[in-house]
Amino acid sequence: MLSYLAAALPAEVGAAGRLLALQCALRATASGQLDLPAGLLRSVRLDQQSSPWQGLEQAGWLIRLPAGITGTSCGVTAQLLDAAVLTQAPGLQDRAHAADKALRLTSCRTLRNLPATDRLTALVLVTHLSPGSMYGANEADRIGRVCAVGPNALADTLDHLVAARAVDWWSYDPGAEDTTWALGPALAEQHANALTE
Repeated sequence: MLSYLAAALPAEVGAAGRLLALQCALRATASGQLDLPAGLLRSVRLDQQSSPWQGLEQAGWLIRLPAGITGTSCGVTAQLLDAAVLTQAPGLQDRAHAADKALRLTSCRTLRNLPATDRLTALVLVTHLSPGSMYGANEADRIGRVCAVGPNALADTLDHLVAARAVDWWSYDPGAEDTTWALGPALAEQHANALTE
Protein backbone atom coordinates (compact mmCIF):
# COMPACT_ATOMS: atom_id res chain seq x y z
CA MET A 1 0.00 0.00 0.00
CA LEU A 2 2.87 2.39 0.77
CA SER A 3 4.24 1.94 -2.76
CA TYR A 4 0.80 2.58 -4.25
CA LEU A 5 0.41 5.75 -2.18
CA ALA A 6 3.87 6.90 -3.30
CA ALA A 7 2.63 6.72 -6.90
CA ALA A 8 -0.89 8.02 -6.27
CA LEU A 9 -0.10 11.03 -4.09
CA PRO A 10 1.71 14.12 -5.36
CA ALA A 11 5.15 14.86 -3.90
CA GLU A 12 3.71 17.87 -2.04
CA VAL A 13 1.83 15.52 0.32
CA GLY A 14 4.26 15.20 3.19
CA ALA A 15 4.89 12.42 5.67
CA ALA A 16 1.98 13.32 7.97
CA GLY A 17 -0.40 13.22 5.00
CA ARG A 18 1.03 9.89 3.88
CA LEU A 19 0.65 8.36 7.35
CA LEU A 20 -2.94 9.61 7.39
CA ALA A 21 -3.57 8.34 3.84
CA LEU A 22 -2.28 4.91 4.83
CA GLN A 23 -4.68 4.67 7.77
CA CYS A 24 -7.54 5.95 5.59
CA ALA A 25 -6.83 3.49 2.77
CA LEU A 26 -6.53 0.54 5.13
CA ARG A 27 -9.59 1.40 7.22
CA ALA A 28 -12.03 2.41 4.47
CA THR A 29 -15.10 0.37 3.67
CA ALA A 30 -15.59 -1.24 0.26
CA SER A 31 -17.35 1.97 -0.82
CA GLY A 32 -14.39 4.12 0.28
CA GLN A 33 -16.01 5.67 3.34
CA LEU A 34 -14.26 5.79 6.69
CA ASP A 35 -14.61 6.98 10.24
CA LEU A 36 -11.39 7.71 12.06
CA PRO A 37 -12.03 8.02 15.80
CA ALA A 38 -10.37 10.84 17.72
CA GLY A 39 -8.34 8.29 19.70
CA LEU A 40 -6.80 6.86 16.55
CA LEU A 41 -5.90 10.34 15.34
CA ARG A 42 -4.25 11.05 18.70
CA SER A 43 -2.26 7.81 18.38
CA VAL A 44 -0.79 8.87 15.04
CA ARG A 45 -0.26 12.42 16.36
CA LEU A 46 -2.63 13.93 13.81
CA ASP A 47 -5.51 15.02 16.03
CA GLN A 48 -4.51 18.68 16.18
CA GLN A 49 -3.33 19.04 12.60
CA SER A 50 -5.53 20.04 9.69
CA SER A 51 -2.78 20.37 7.06
CA PRO A 52 -2.51 16.61 6.30
CA TRP A 53 -6.27 16.53 5.63
CA GLN A 54 -6.06 19.66 3.51
CA GLY A 55 -3.16 18.23 1.49
CA LEU A 56 -5.12 15.04 0.74
CA GLU A 57 -8.21 17.07 -0.18
CA GLN A 58 -6.21 19.39 -2.45
CA ALA A 59 -4.72 16.33 -4.14
CA GLY A 60 -8.27 15.12 -4.84
CA TRP A 61 -7.60 11.94 -2.89
CA LEU A 62 -10.36 12.28 -0.28
CA ILE A 63 -12.98 14.66 1.04
CA ARG A 64 -13.97 15.15 4.65
CA LEU A 65 -17.66 14.76 5.32
CA PRO A 66 -19.73 16.77 7.82
CA ALA A 67 -19.41 15.55 11.40
CA GLY A 68 -22.04 13.05 12.45
CA ILE A 69 -23.04 12.04 8.92
CA THR A 70 -22.48 8.37 9.74
CA GLY A 71 -23.48 8.58 13.37
CA THR A 72 -19.94 9.18 14.65
CA SER A 73 -19.70 12.32 16.74
CA CYS A 74 -15.94 12.27 17.49
CA GLY A 75 -13.15 11.98 15.01
CA VAL A 76 -13.31 12.50 11.27
CA THR A 77 -15.55 10.99 8.60
CA ALA A 78 -14.26 11.02 5.05
CA GLN A 79 -14.85 9.60 1.59
CA LEU A 80 -11.94 8.35 -0.51
CA LEU A 81 -12.07 9.74 -4.04
CA ASP A 82 -9.35 7.42 -5.35
CA ALA A 83 -11.36 4.31 -6.25
CA ALA A 84 -8.22 2.37 -7.25
CA VAL A 85 -6.79 2.48 -3.72
CA LEU A 86 -9.25 -0.14 -2.48
CA THR A 87 -8.09 -2.61 -5.14
CA GLN A 88 -4.47 -2.36 -3.93
CA ALA A 89 -4.90 -4.32 -0.74
CA PRO A 90 -6.45 -7.58 0.45
CA GLY A 91 -9.89 -7.80 2.01
CA LEU A 92 -11.26 -5.50 4.67
CA GLN A 93 -10.20 -7.70 7.60
CA ASP A 94 -6.62 -7.99 6.34
CA ARG A 95 -6.49 -4.25 5.67
CA ALA A 96 -7.72 -3.52 9.20
CA HIS A 97 -5.04 -5.84 10.60
CA ALA A 98 -2.36 -4.05 8.54
CA ALA A 99 -3.67 -0.65 9.69
CA ASP A 100 -3.41 -1.78 13.31
CA LYS A 101 0.18 -3.01 12.82
CA ALA A 102 1.17 0.28 11.17
CA LEU A 103 -0.49 2.23 13.97
CA ARG A 104 1.26 0.22 16.69
CA LEU A 105 4.64 0.62 15.05
CA THR A 106 4.43 4.35 14.36
CA SER A 107 3.09 5.07 17.85
CA CYS A 108 5.49 2.82 19.77
CA ARG A 109 7.44 4.45 22.59
CA THR A 110 10.59 4.85 20.48
CA LEU A 111 8.83 6.65 17.64
CA ARG A 112 5.79 8.38 19.10
CA ASN A 113 7.42 11.76 19.72
CA LEU A 114 9.46 11.86 16.52
CA PRO A 115 8.39 13.95 13.50
CA ALA A 116 6.06 12.32 10.98
CA THR A 117 8.90 11.94 8.45
CA ASP A 118 10.91 9.85 10.90
CA ARG A 119 7.89 7.71 11.81
CA LEU A 120 6.97 7.13 8.17
CA THR A 121 10.57 6.21 7.30
CA ALA A 122 10.71 3.72 10.18
CA LEU A 123 7.49 2.14 8.93
CA VAL A 124 8.88 1.94 5.40
CA LEU A 125 12.09 0.31 6.63
CA VAL A 126 10.14 -2.31 8.58
CA THR A 127 7.83 -3.08 5.67
CA HIS A 128 10.84 -3.61 3.39
CA LEU A 129 12.30 -6.40 5.55
CA SER A 130 12.13 -10.06 4.71
CA PRO A 131 10.02 -12.02 7.22
CA GLY A 132 12.07 -12.71 10.35
CA SER A 133 14.95 -10.45 9.28
CA MET A 134 16.19 -7.40 11.16
CA TYR A 135 18.44 -6.28 8.29
CA GLY A 136 17.22 -4.68 5.10
CA ALA A 137 18.44 -3.21 1.84
CA ASN A 138 16.60 -1.30 -0.84
CA GLU A 139 17.17 1.38 -3.43
CA ALA A 140 17.65 4.69 -1.66
CA ASP A 141 15.65 6.40 -4.41
CA ARG A 142 12.70 4.08 -3.82
CA ILE A 143 12.72 4.63 -0.06
CA GLY A 144 12.89 8.38 -0.65
CA ARG A 145 9.91 8.26 -3.06
CA VAL A 146 7.75 6.32 -0.62
CA CYS A 147 8.68 8.73 2.20
CA ALA A 148 8.47 11.82 -0.07
CA VAL A 149 11.98 12.98 0.90
CA GLY A 150 15.10 13.75 -1.11
CA PRO A 151 18.46 12.03 -0.62
CA ASN A 152 19.84 14.55 1.91
CA ALA A 153 16.62 14.55 3.92
CA LEU A 154 16.58 10.74 3.88
CA ALA A 155 20.12 10.64 5.29
CA ASP A 156 19.11 13.10 8.04
CA THR A 157 16.00 11.06 8.84
CA LEU A 158 17.99 7.83 9.06
CA ASP A 159 20.45 9.60 11.39
CA HIS A 160 17.49 10.67 13.58
CA LEU A 161 16.30 7.05 13.72
CA VAL A 162 19.78 5.91 14.79
CA ALA A 163 19.85 8.60 17.49
CA ALA A 164 16.42 7.43 18.71
CA ARG A 165 17.69 3.81 18.70
CA ALA A 166 14.97 2.81 16.26
CA VAL A 167 17.70 1.83 13.79
CA ASP A 168 21.08 0.42 14.88
CA TRP A 169 22.95 1.57 11.78
CA TRP A 170 22.50 2.41 8.13
CA SER A 171 24.80 2.82 5.15
CA TYR A 172 24.58 3.94 1.56
CA ASP A 173 26.38 2.20 -1.31
CA PRO A 174 26.88 4.80 -4.07
CA GLY A 175 27.74 2.11 -6.65
CA ALA A 176 24.53 0.14 -6.18
CA GLU A 177 22.60 3.21 -4.96
CA ASP A 178 21.23 1.05 -2.14
CA THR A 179 20.58 1.88 1.47
CA THR A 180 21.21 -0.89 3.99
CA TRP A 181 20.03 -0.84 7.60
CA ALA A 182 19.55 -2.85 10.78
CA LEU A 183 16.61 -2.30 13.10
CA GLY A 184 17.31 -1.12 16.62
CA PRO A 185 16.11 -3.10 19.64
CA ALA A 186 12.74 -1.33 20.02
CA LEU A 187 11.69 -1.66 16.38
CA ALA A 188 13.07 -5.19 16.20
CA GLU A 189 10.79 -6.10 19.12
CA GLN A 190 7.80 -4.37 17.49
CA HIS A 191 8.53 -6.16 14.21
CA ALA A 192 8.87 -9.53 15.95
CA ASN A 193 5.61 -8.98 17.85
CA ALA A 194 3.79 -8.08 14.63
CA LEU A 195 4.97 -11.31 13.02
CA THR A 196 3.65 -13.45 15.88
CA GLU A 197 0.20 -11.84 16.06
